[in-house]
Amino acid sequence: MKHSDIYTKFMIEYDKANVTSSYPSLTRYEIATILDKAYLAIIAQKLTGNNPRQVPFEGDTKAIEDIRPLLTNTTLSKYTKDSIVDNLFKYDIPNDMLYYINGSVEIANTTSSIDDNRHVILPVSLISHVASERFKATANNLPWMKNPVAYTEGKNICLLIDLYKYKYNHGSMKLYVTYIKIPAKFVNDSDNTEFELSDSMVEELINLAIIMSTEIIESPRISTKTNIRPLES
Repeated sequence: MKHSDIYTKFMIEYDKANVTSSYPSLTRYEIATILDKAYLAIIAQKLTGNNPRQVPFEGDTKAIEDIRPLLTNTTLSKYTKDSIVDNLFKYDIPNDMLYYINGSVEIANTTSSIDDNRHVILPVSLISHVASERFKATANNLPWMKNPVAYTEGKNICLLIDLYKYKYNHGSMKLYVTYIKIPAKFVNDSDNTEFELSDSMVEELINLAIIMSTEIIESPRISTKTNIRPLES
């Protein structure tokens, strides 16, 4: 389905919901802005579990299928090493990243691997800035960690590794990242742009956009749409 089709469906639904006039007083840019806002809100609901079933992403088969087309994998290479913290490496966050899902890092190792490249691939856990302080190597702290950890800062993913195991690592330390990409926006976008998600997500998007945009919140029609939101998440 194209963005132009979603515009048309939105106008039909909104015109029926707005009981005060026969035609809604919204410009095309305003509609695009509302659709973008509703789009991001739906993605956040699917990922965080802030929905009626209280089930986060990958704990619910419908949520996985709903936003699967936005799942992206990429490989990042480290570009710098912090001069103060010996075990901190930084990577550029992809420009199209919306939500980080998970990651793993390839680290050089002295033991032989199955492909004879002498490396290990370890999972990377995302932690907070506060928690990361416990894993930074300093003159007074040489931390042990089962697996590498990471946190985001500005436009960087900051990776912390265990110096006990990987002190003399001179490999590329490739970081494999899975994330949700930023969807194509309705604002300043071509009508011929294909909507990335399924037709069922189109209906959820339009219903939420109508709830966000209507001025007649007390209207029984809007109350009905609000009540059926739990059936869509």
